[in-house]
Amino acid sequence: MKAKKIISISLSAAMLALSGCSKQADGKPTASTEATVTPGAVVTEDSNSPTGYTVTFAYDGSDSEKTIETIAVTGPFQYVDPAQGVDAKGNQYGPDEYKNGMYATNYAPAGGMEKGWGYTKEMNDEDGDGIYTTSFPISSGSFAYGYVIQYEGEEEPVTVDDPANPSPAKKNPDSITETGYLVHSIVYGKWDEEKQSESLNLDYVLPVEEGAGEQTYVSYTGSDGKTQYLGVYVPDGYDADRAEPYKTIYMSHGGGGNETDWFAMGHADNIMDNMLAEGVTEEAVIVTMDNAHYEWDFAEIENNVLNYIIPYVEENYNVSSEVKDRAFCGLSMGGMTTMNMYFDHPTEFGYFGIFSGTDMRAVKETEGLDQPVVMAAVGTCDIASEKILPNDNPEALKKYEDLVRWADENDMSNIHAAGYYEGAHDWFVWSQCFYHFATEYLWK
Repeated sequence: MKAKKIISISLSAAMLALSGCSKQADGKPTASTEATVTPGAVVTEDSNSPTGYTVTFAYDGSDSEKTIETIAVTGPFQYVDPAQGVDAKGNQYGPDEYKNGMYATNYAPAGGMEKGWGYTKEMNDEDGDGIYTTSFPISSGSFAYGYVIQYEGEEEPVTVDDPANPSPAKKNPDSITETGYLVHSIVYGKWDEEKQSESLNLDYVLPVEEGAGEQTYVSYTGSDGKTQYLGVYVPDGYDADRAEPYKTIYMSHGGGGNETDWFAMGHADNIMDNMLAEGVTEEAVIVTMDNAHYEWDFAEIENNVLNYIIPYVEENYNVSSEVKDRAFCGLSMGGMTTMNMYFDHPTEFGYFGIFSGTDMRAVKETEGLDQPVVMAAVGTCDIASEKILPNDNPEALKKYEDLVRWADENDMSNIHAAGYYEGAHDWFVWSQCFYHFATEYLWK
């Protein structure tokens, strides 16, 4: 993968912010009596870090109206060693234990369902100024994080997003359905070609420095007559009058989410920008919708997508109305939505992407099932895989392997088993799924 121009914090600037140095009029650093810490999450190059990079979190609690007893940062900053079995005893590592070849995940099966989720580290106020900090190594990719705060006199701690780096899900305040990611801020780690040479290079989720498309939220009238919202991405240089209309990718979120998730957490816009910069996919308009509003009534979701969302998009954007130029994909519950869409309306889209969500109850004989290209994938530590969480009810099979077996038994060569991507039921996996869906299956 070629190097990309990405947004990052320069090492010199970050070191000045964290070392307590200031600059004289001639630009040279001079010592100060107190170290200054930048609230938020700062990533710096670090030769002493096993990943080559260190992230420093700083929470400013100096103006808190409540007394803070403890505060910790939490997120998917834990690692699995692929050289071991994913559920092998001890195969759950903190960021300080990272070794080349490991991958980050929000769930390590070795820790069990109760202990395997995420990584949490306490933050300290070293000099009593109300600024709580901690640091640890970080690898390539996008990491969602929040702060867990225990206030004096309160029984339960609260989890909040970073006030210095608010959750990007807050950029869409008007959605009918609230997303569960409002307490998740984002910090981007970067890839080191030496120290992470055997680990995933997920830098394609990082914002590009030049050539970024435009991502907005727009309102439309849904099938229930209510005003709903769509997330829309158009590529850099989008031309409403271009002779060749743009292709479209319709994307569904998962349970507990809404139309913001694929942009706020999955960075579908950044991924598309990076793919276009690399020339590994074609320009397309991305559209996300709120399917939780319909309480996952798949028939009504399909009605809304086919008869309300697509007509709205095709009327208001310069997009193709041809099936071969239209794709639909989703994660988790959105993967189940995609599977139902495929079996109910296989000839309405040229491509389907089923990520970490299989609903075998959707299977039926429908004319045209062999026409579209279908990609299915799951994570190595994913609860949507029977390797991690076996089917409890044989009559309601909802695992990736069930679809793979069905496709093989029915000679459905158009259904491609893309396999297992490193990660769990998380955005590490779903970002990989979308990247590979767009580069290896779409528009082929």
